[in-house]
Parts: sequence; structure tokens; C-alpha cells
Amino acid sequence: MTIFKPNSDPPSVQLATDNLGLLNFSWQQDRYCHRWAFANSPDLFTLESVESDAGECWPTSPPLQQLHQQSFPDGREVVFGVGMSGRGHWSASFTMVPDLNAWIIELACRSPQPPIHLGSRYRCSGGLSAQTNGKAVQLSSEVGTIACMEPIDPGCTLAFTDDFMDLLPTTSLDKQLGATIQWAFRIRIV
Repeated sequence: MTIFKPNSDPPSVQLATDNLGLLNFSWQQDRYCHRWAFANSPDLFTLESVESDAGECWPTSPPLQQLHQQSFPDGREVVFGVGMSGRGHWSASFTMVPDLNAWIIELACRSPQPPIHLGSRYRCSGGLSAQTNGKAVQLSSEVGTIACMEPIDPGCTLAFTDDFMDLLPTTSLDKQLGATIQWAFRIRIV
């Protein structure tokens, strides 16, 4: 077991496979940001998390400050992350599932006060474009559609504006004192 904690020079963490591409976590200010490069465009980071600055109590994306990478006998590779901002405590798992040809992302936040904002924001870069049908986002490059990003449980919804994709919990945030709010989505390689 390897646990990565922030220090003066936190290490980058990567999960990679031929079919699912590369997921890279790198340190930015006071947290890890992450980027996907897909298998059919391996030199381009094409989908990246949008992070808030250190002073934001309810950040745009979960503020992951510690990471743990683990391999399972069935072929799954997982990066677990935890972090804090304001009064919120976040947890996340990024699971590479070769049998499903997908990445599964599960997130949660617990706070003793009602959250102002919870969600995960991403933007396209490196020649990637996005289109939505309201239920999923098709991620495409000049070679065609390469992935589909979609909520995988009723506790998550998708909002799409310009080149930003927001995956948001559907739970009402105004009365959630001391509750753990969860949301999950997948990125399926096509």
C-alpha cells in the first residue's frame, strides 16, 4: 500500500492502460487536479478537472489533498482521494475497469453545515469537443467520438455549458446538516 500526502513536492500519480488511456493526478496549489488522455490520442490531455483556488470553501471540484493507489486481483486499478475545504470533507474513487471499458468515478462530501455548492467540473482541451443530449456528453476529436461521460446513478445529474461539464448531486443541499452527499459518473470509451 502506498499513501501519497502533500508535502513540498507531492508526486504525480497515474493510472494507464492501452484501451482506457491515461489518468494523471498532479499537484496544483493546495490540491491534486486530474487529466485524462484517451487511448486514441495518447499525447493530448483532453479532459481536465477545473479546480478552485485555495480560499474557496465550496470548490468547483472536490479538493483532493491525499491520494492512495491500489490494484485489485480482478484487474481494477483505483486511486482513492480525500480532502478538505471550509467545513466540507471530500472523498473520491477513480476506478479503471477494463472489463467495462470505462472509468467509474464516485464522490462524496460530508459537512456539518449545508453546502453552498457540490459537484465536479471538467473542461475539454487539446482538440477535444463535447456535445450533449441532456443525459450524457459525447467527447470527440478529429478522429470521431472517443468517449461518453454520463451519470451512473439517480443521485447525479449532468449540466453542460460552453466547454464545461458539471456533474452534480441531485440531493437538495439546503437541508443537509451532517449528511454525506454522494454522486457518481462514468467515462465509457467507445
